[in-house]
Amino acid sequence: MGLGADDVELPVSYIQNREIWLSGVFRYTNTWPLAIQLISDGKVDLDILVTGRFALAESEEALNAGKQPGRLKAVV
Repeated sequence: MGLGADDVELPVSYIQNREIWLSGVFRYTNTWPLAIQLISDGKVDLDILVTGRFALAESEEALNAGKQPGRLKAVV
């Protein structure tokens, strides 16, 4: 399926002793070309994803904006 190894050695005692949470991720391959095409064709509106615009002097506020309910993406 992917290019990664099927088996990977993990330092289990290190993970346990430090109570590290380990999670796997499954992703679909070759999705970027379709996404770029949909955006280019105007079929996906990315502007609605931006929920805040900030000047450079407001960078700290922009970084904290994501903590507020309803905020998705801040642009500086």
